[in-house]
Amino acid sequence: MSRLILDAEEEAFVFENEWDTVIPLSFTHTPSDGLVVTAFPQIEEVARCFLDRFEGDPTSDEALAYLFEALAPFMKKWGYHDDRFRDRWGYILRAEVGQAVAHAPHAATPLTAADEKDNETTYDLQATCEAGCLAYGIKENGRLVSLAVTHEAPEEGEPVIEVGVETVPAARGRGYATACLVALTNELLRRGIAVEYRCQRYNEASHRVALAAGLREVGKYYYYVGRKD
Repeated sequence: MSRLILDAEEEAFVFENEWDTVIPLSFTHTPSDGLVVTAFPQIEEVARCFLDRFEGDPTSDEALAYLFEALAPFMKKWGYHDDRFRDRWGYILRAEVGQAVAHAPHAATPLTAADEKDNETTYDLQATCEAGCLAYGIKENGRLVSLAVTHEAPEEGEPVIEVGVETVPAARGRGYATACLVALTNELLRRGIAVEYRCQRYNEASHRVALAAGLREVGKYYYYVGRKD
């Protein structure tokens, strides 16, 4: 069930614009879709070999070691170096349409661009809302301290959309992120759009937030990242 997608458009964009960061290969691994690898055409041979050898366990130490060894010459030629986080993989969690979502411990409310004036998070809420993305948040003493947002504007007929959350350090541990994620998830499910959430394997707090909101782990993802000095 493995599949390779060659992304010539992204490859051309990165090199034509001399981008500081490059992701020549990424993949998702889920029971429903199997191993799906997206790669630059220049490394097609490496990507196909990876598919053939590691379809069953693509995040194993052996599989990731293969990628770093096989891609090292390309990175050097392109003027990039390997990201120091060699096991940059994480979990994919989802809430499907028709699924029951957990009860939120707090009430999160819809946000608009006007809420940027109260924003304590690192999100550019004004730009996010003006782009058509959805956002739900919680304020403390008039300041926005936690929010959940879609990564793109939801469109009619779209099957699934990725979301993210953030809570400022001083307000963590109170269930705010879970409440924001529950509110946003419920709104998207009401519109007939499934919700996808991703978190790095080391981010246990983020993983707990997604599970507490009622999302279910459905697979893993990985990005091979290179950066310029």
